[in-house]
Amino acid sequence: MLNLKSKASKFLPGNFIKKIFDSKKVQKILILFFTVSAAFFIVLNGATPIKYDLKLGDTSPYDITAPRDIENTLKTEEKARQAAAAVPPVIERHDNVPVKVISNADDYFTNIEELRTGILKNLQAMGIQKDTEEYDAALSQEYEYAVEQLYKTSSNYGVNISREQAEFLIVELEDKQLTEFRKSFRDLLSSAMMDNITQDNLDAKIRYVQQQLQMQDISDELKSVGDLLAARLIMPNSSINEELTRLQREEVYNREIQIPVIIEKGSRILSVGDIVTADKLDVLGRLNYLDTKKFDYTFAAGLLACIVLLAVLLVIYMRHFNRNIFGSVNNLLLLSIIIIITLLIARFVAPFSSLLIPIFTAAMLISILLDLRLAIACNIILTLAVSFFIEDSTVFIFMAIITGSLAAFITAKTTQRSALSATGLLISAINGAIILFMGLIYKNEPKTIAIDCLKGMANGIVSTILTIGILPFFESAFNIITPLKLLELANPNQPLMKRILMEAPGTYHHSLMVGNLAEAAAEAIGGNALLARVGAYYHDVGKIKRPNFFGENLIASNPHDRMNPNLSTLVIISHTQDGIEIARKHKIPLAVRDIIEQHHGTTIVAYFYHKAKSLGKPETVKEENYRYPGPKPKTREAAVVMLADSVEAAVRSLPEKTEGKIEGLVRKIIKDKLDDGQLDECDLTLKDLDEIAKAFMKVFSGYFHAREKYPDIRNLKDYEGLISLASMETIDNNKFSQNNMTQ
Repeated sequence: MLNLKSKASKFLPGNFIKKIFDSKKVQKILILFFTVSAAFFIVLNGATPIKYDLKLGDTSPYDITAPRDIENTLKTEEKARQAAAAVPPVIERHDNVPVKVISNADDYFTNIEELRTGILKNLQAMGIQKDTEEYDAALSQEYEYAVEQLYKTSSNYGVNISREQAEFLIVELEDKQLTEFRKSFRDLLSSAMMDNITQDNLDAKIRYVQQQLQMQDISDELKSVGDLLAARLIMPNSSINEELTRLQREEVYNREIQIPVIIEKGSRILSVGDIVTADKLDVLGRLNYLDTKKFDYTFAAGLLACIVLLAVLLVIYMRHFNRNIFGSVNNLLLLSIIIIITLLIARFVAPFSSLLIPIFTAAMLISILLDLRLAIACNIILTLAVSFFIEDSTVFIFMAIITGSLAAFITAKTTQRSALSATGLLISAINGAIILFMGLIYKNEPKTIAIDCLKGMANGIVSTILTIGILPFFESAFNIITPLKLLELANPNQPLMKRILMEAPGTYHHSLMVGNLAEAAAEAIGGNALLARVGAYYHDVGKIKRPNFFGENLIASNPHDRMNPNLSTLVIISHTQDGIEIARKHKIPLAVRDIIEQHHGTTIVAYFYHKAKSLGKPETVKEENYRYPGPKPKTREAAVVMLADSVEAAVRSLPEKTEGKIEGLVRKIIKDKLDDGQLDECDLTLKDLDEIAKAFMKVFSGYFHAREKYPDIRNLKDYEGLISLASMETIDNNKFSQNNMTQ
């Protein structure tokens, strides 16, 4: 029944959801989703420009400057059109037209003259004499006829003179006046027809000739006739070649359109009180400065796609080059927080100056807390993301990528927090140099270059200050071990180290030697040597709770002589859990606490085990009651500390510390730990164990202090008991020797 309930409970909604969220894969997906979402909204907020509610013809209430160089396209088009319109038309001259005009004028005046002379000729032909009665009547008749003819024939020339004007030309005008008028009018026509006369300027040319006639000393009647003749006889002698004109104007337009009207960066687009013109409205629209009251989905979609691509790139990179970090939810969460904090800071700092964005903080933090290569990759990705809300981001990108990468390299090897200050100065100098070089490339003003250099140098210092300030919080919150933290823990002035020295001096000196051994061994196999050393320093910190129960700290009698073996065992093995509690209270990082907990694994306290068997019924004594609770070492560093702890105690007990005997003992201890299964859960290879043995021998080469001789070792269990006792110094050596415990 209970089994059925337990099985059924697995399918309950609450348990099912809990199981899902407990999944490491689901947690990673959630972290990724959270990071991408937060990054997208931060970048979107920063990349979306300020919107202005303006319409054509409005009076601007804003001062709006150009964030970058931008073309005023409408002004460019207007300039090109004006230049094209200014191109004069291509004129084709018709040389026969002036001849025709002059010929028409001559024909008209010749007709007048012929009509005037024909009158007398007709009278003579009819034989009518001047002094006869018939003469006046015939003359009057001829005049009438000539006037009528002139009136009729004038229309053939397009000259619509009145009968009065025809009568004036035939009857009243003298021959001399007619001849002079003919000559002067002909000269005016010839002069006018020498110019290019098109349909467009025809009226102007006629008015010019008429004005010239009005200035002559002739009768008003002749001036009137001259106006009519000029209006009717003058005609265009040229025409516009439309095709050639169009081609020339197109050429000029295309040339001018290639020379844009630019609104330079920092220049005013609109000032308060300016009228919003079409061209200014167009510029604001292309800058995405106009408030359309609509969400720009295309802009957001494109930005989201870019952010997702950057995230995918980072994930692929981590899966190939940082599998250990990618496999840790804790590390991924830390990375996510650093990325988001960096973007938030950049968002608020960018409006003041892109050169002040402390993007190097992320590179330094990731390099120190996680990994150098990951720091460089994240620096590049963050630089690209931040560039979305920076206008003219070339200098920023160049500075951020180069200086950020160098900062990651430098801080990766930093072992002291004080050294970060020097790193800040170096970053400042590099920033200043890069900005100077970029300023020279872009021909910036010296004043501008100087100000930008100061901003970049300030950025380096601020980034370092932020790194120093934030680092301890991340170390504590995420239980991350950094070289800086480890070196702080290794400082003899550290409060807990001082406490070990004062309360358990024997344990303190034993731990120092184990630290030397562990560091050398860890370095030999490619482990974290500094972590191994620090772990060794604190591996026996639990002994300060009952220091007098451990032989290395004994001054007087051994308290175990008055205790039963079972109780002694409980006291001995409790130092690991006591150590965990003390370490947690002093905020010792998890990695070091793991070494404290794992450095004995599940080894047997053989001395008390055999003592118990010798005092009572052997069959009632259970071996598991005399073993450490574990767990076995999970990491290389924990395994190295276990081996170094056992080896140090054993070698110190050798009466004759020759190289051969020490090496034989070292290798036997390592082999027996391996045979006992204590190294099953760490990734040490046989080659690694050989390198560990060699590293131990290098350290022991200068360590030959006398110690009581160990008895011969006969079986593993008794040997493990000896090692347990020796490593913890639970029994003083003289007593141990007198009891003659066989191994």
